[in-house]
Amino acid sequence: MLVVGGFKTAALFGGSIIVIMVILVLGGVGTHPILSTSPVTSNTRVAAGGNGAFWDTFSPQSIKIKTGDSVTWYNPSVVAEPHTATFVFNDKTMTAVDTPFVLLNSTKFIPLPHASNSEPNVIPGKNGMNTVIVSNGRAFNPTVIDSIGGVKTAPPNADFTLVSSEQYINSGLLVPKTAEKAYPGSSGTFTMTFNKAGTYYYLCLLHPWMTGNVVVN
Repeated sequence: MLVVGGFKTAALFGGSIIVIMVILVLGGVGTHPILSTSPVTSNTRVAAGGNGAFWDTFSPQSIKIKTGDSVTWYNPSVVAEPHTATFVFNDKTMTAVDTPFVLLNSTKFIPLPHASNSEPNVIPGKNGMNTVIVSNGRAFNPTVIDSIGGVKTAPPNADFTLVSSEQYINSGLLVPKTAEKAYPGSSGTFTMTFNKAGTYYYLCLLHPWMTGNVVVN
């Protein structure tokens, strides 16, 4: 077992998004009238997405567990639509899926595979620098930001224990096991153990209206 910043995994591998996301996280998503509550249980499994009308929901959306229990998120969809389970305890740590970075305008980008119909989104700049839009690793990979702003990432299929002082916890991309090759670095599952009572809200970074919560007694 490898422990990285609170993530416990068995394998090695290796600002802000739209305002509505912050509102969803901080503005009482637990009062949504369609949320359902499962029985109190340990090692609960939550489906991130699904099929048909349930492709953009967590099921169950609201669960109750006991202190010390774990929850595992997985993606059962047939169409392999990716999702995340993301906890934002500090709105300043909300992340975007795509982020601009500045780099030398002489930097060459080579698409993989070479014959693919793709190129980076580059915005010409000044003083020999360009702005390029790239995918944000803190949205796509298992990531935790601790109480003092330290950032740690973990391999896919991470197993994390919440110590209640974190600012941000993200599962990374969750896809069915059959789709892992199409999304390099993605996970089939994400597991979190809750050692402190409280209500914990989360959302999918790719689909910000897709929300859920965990009630720990």
